[in-house]
Amino acid sequence: MRDTALDSALDTALSGAKLVEEAASLLTYGEAPDAMVAHAFERLGGLVPFDMAAVLLKEGDQLRVAHAVGPITPPGLVGTRIAVKGNLRLQAALKAKSRPTSFEEDDPGEDTFHGLMDMPHGHSCLVAPLRSQGETFGLMTLDAMVCHQYPDSVLHHVGIFASLLALALKQAEHLSKLAERERSLDAEVSYFRESQRQDFLNLPLRAESPEMRAIVEQVRQVAPTTATVLITGETGTGKEKVAQTLHHLSPRRDKPFIKVNCSALPAALIESELFGHVKGAFTGAANARKGRFELADGGTLFLDEIGDLPMELQPKLLRVLQEKEIDPLGAERPRKVDVRLLAATHMDLRQAVDEGRFREDLYYRLSVFPIHLPPLRERPKDIEALARLFLERIAKEHRRAVPVLPEAVMDRLRAYRWPGNARELQNVLERAVILSPGRELRLPPGALPGHADRGSERILTWEDQDRVYLERLFRATNGKVSGADGAAARAGLPASTLLSRAEKLGLQPKDFRQR
Repeated sequence: MRDTALDSALDTALSGAKLVEEAASLLTYGEAPDAMVAHAFERLGGLVPFDMAAVLLKEGDQLRVAHAVGPITPPGLVGTRIAVKGNLRLQAALKAKSRPTSFEEDDPGEDTFHGLMDMPHGHSCLVAPLRSQGETFGLMTLDAMVCHQYPDSVLHHVGIFASLLALALKQAEHLSKLAERERSLDAEVSYFRESQRQDFLNLPLRAESPEMRAIVEQVRQVAPTTATVLITGETGTGKEKVAQTLHHLSPRRDKPFIKVNCSALPAALIESELFGHVKGAFTGAANARKGRFELADGGTLFLDEIGDLPMELQPKLLRVLQEKEIDPLGAERPRKVDVRLLAATHMDLRQAVDEGRFREDLYYRLSVFPIHLPPLRERPKDIEALARLFLERIAKEHRRAVPVLPEAVMDRLRAYRWPGNARELQNVLERAVILSPGRELRLPPGALPGHADRGSERILTWEDQDRVYLERLFRATNGKVSGADGAAARAGLPASTLLSRAEKLGLQPKDFRQR
């Protein structure tokens, strides 16, 4: 003969275990709060009978009905607010740490939904706290049309269900906030990318001269492809501008544009910077780190000053171009990447190949589509267009009206040979805008190093202009070459290039240091 008490206890235990299992499953669905609570109460109703189930969330000194389901749920209940003050049952439930409480109609105190709905004669109610991080943020209530519906045998299990429901509610809330934040960030990124793209599309490059018009046409032809482009030209001619335009005119425009200056990275770190490393790959590698190739996956990687890439890394770059995969430091297997490579240099790579400083096979692989930017002195027709563009931008940055550009000033700009190219032109104009007292632009004395202010004065040779420029540069930096405030950074040149030019002119930075 079976033990009835034992069977009852076993049924209770099994029902409790099933209840916990149903609640725990809520954490794995990742549903929105409304759908998740409806799903939860549907599962709960199969184990614990109720005629209405609700979730009440704290808002100040009130409880807002956030969710309510069941046949006796009146229309418009969701969204209403219930005062806690004066309701002893709700006050007690909010103070409870975990265990739910049940009430019958003849117990002292008001019903949970007093004034919002008429409960019939003969009913019972269960109220369980919803807690997170040690605080009660709401209540779960069950109402039934019969008395003694919620005995002590089910309170413990319903309490566990409520605890898991609380976790699921907080998880759903956090997921909803994260999703909204992600949508907001995506919209923000899309807005800025589109704004930046429109800037490039409306004015990709100033092209008044035949030379630059030909380059703009080349850019438009190669931009939609995946071809590797090698951009060459003197410092300051706009190589990075061309690279950015290529990216924004390409199908990869919505993906990352990552720039790496090969001359600015220490030789010991450049491999890790480009290809990444795994945790423990070398001393100090406490965490894994993605390299620039992985960061640019799906987009464009721009390697500026590619001629300064160390010889020992050139084979690895060649392998990336050929195999479309990288080998992070310490990794057991290569990783596939989809990156379009753009490279730029001011040096003669063909000469570097002849001198054994650059791999010939890499040179040919990089120069699938070469674009050479002529110096500004060879395209004087672009000077006025560039000057007016720079003046507009500079005035906007400094919150000033766009200055008038007198013809006399324009004549001086055209006559100067611009050893620093467009970058030097921009710097000269920015200083002039700052120092000009009125609406008319004036070039301050010495704005054009070595350039005669009057047509009768002697025009310096190119070598003399270079010497005057470097002398002024070394004096301004007190003979300091490297660093953020050094001569190399101010000139926009690698330190090695600057020192080489100075040496050819017989200049030593140390001679300009103040004693």
